[in-house]
Amino acid sequence: MMKMKYLYVLFALLCFASCANERKNKGSEEEKEVIKNTLKVMSYNIHIAQPPSKPDIVDIDAIVRTIEKEDPDLVALQEVDRFTERSGKHLDQAKAIADKLGMHFYFAKATDRSNGAYGLAVLSKYAIINSNKQILGATLEVEPRTIGVVEVEIARGKKLLFATTHLDHHEIDEYRAVHAREMIAFLKDYADFPIIIGGDFNMLPDNQVWQYIEPDFKRACETCPNTAPTPDPIRAIDHFLLNGIGLSTFDIVDFYTVNETYASDHLPIVMKLEY
Repeated sequence: MMKMKYLYVLFALLCFASCANERKNKGSEEEKEVIKNTLKVMSYNIHIAQPPSKPDIVDIDAIVRTIEKEDPDLVALQEVDRFTERSGKHLDQAKAIADKLGMHFYFAKATDRSNGAYGLAVLSKYAIINSNKQILGATLEVEPRTIGVVEVEIARGKKLLFATTHLDHHEIDEYRAVHAREMIAFLKDYADFPIIIGGDFNMLPDNQVWQYIEPDFKRACETCPNTAPTPDPIRAIDHFLLNGIGLSTFDIVDFYTVNETYASDHLPIVMKLEY
């Protein structure tokens, strides 16, 4: 009788242990399912690192501090000087910022300016696998624009095309429309990638030029925050765009401006994603 009772107790303990272990394994699997990777990106028109309140100086450190505080994985920069007389003939702004942040960089020249180069840049925590650029509106009688792109691997086997651009600033939409169409045509070659574009598009969310962009790319914000000019921005002209693959790859979990009004005439925008 005692032996039978012992066997019953042993059997009950084994069942309890088995159920507990099953619950533990199930819990571990559920925990694994909810753990996601994150990606943080920034877009920032740096105004050639010339603070609006101090137009006679170049303050690279102010730009660095702004980016460093947010600690993004990728940054799209606009209005970047390279070896110009106005910013310093020995100053490569993209390289200087990247070096101070410990990031990789790619500079995409748009035009000659002040006996040097002027354009865009990408900063990246990830090694840059490939980079490319396309001049936009080369035949127009206005300042040429460009789009710069980099290919990076953000996780094993998961590649991303990250781009920076800066469209025409004139009130009329004619030139900006050309830039938009040429940008989309250029990006057709990268249609197999998830693509994120950060930039100063110089147009409000209701501008008619979006019709040339939005069949292929969607803005990351529905009610986009004002970004320019500082210190009291009244225009939402800086945006992030994602293509269809990008939207299916990433979940947008946050989008905001950084309240830094000294370093540039634009506020940086930041987007947090999960994948």
